[in-house]
Amino acid sequence: MTRQTHWTVPRGVGWTEAADDRGRTIVYVAPLPNGPVSVLPDQSAVIWLAAVEGGGDVVDMVADVLGHDADDVRADVEAFVAELVGRGLLRRT
Repeated sequence: MTRQTHWTVPRGVGWTEAADDRGRTIVYVAPLPNGPVSVLPDQSAVIWLAAVEGGGDVVDMVADVLGHDADDVRADVEAFVAELVGRGLLRRT
């Protein structure tokens, strides 16, 4: 993946953000209308939100939110974004 790639939620995919009983962010995302629903807690929710709302480099934004060096999280973040793309839940703009 290249830096500064912009992502969007494809038509026909819905998502919402919520908090669990401890106040941690959870994202629910699904192809509509029949799903299945994917539950993205903790770091996966941070990655999702950085991709769809961030407008910048996802790796840099995730590293900043989590307090890690971008090089330390790059492989995991890029692999998860690629998985979301492969499942049809996210696409490049």
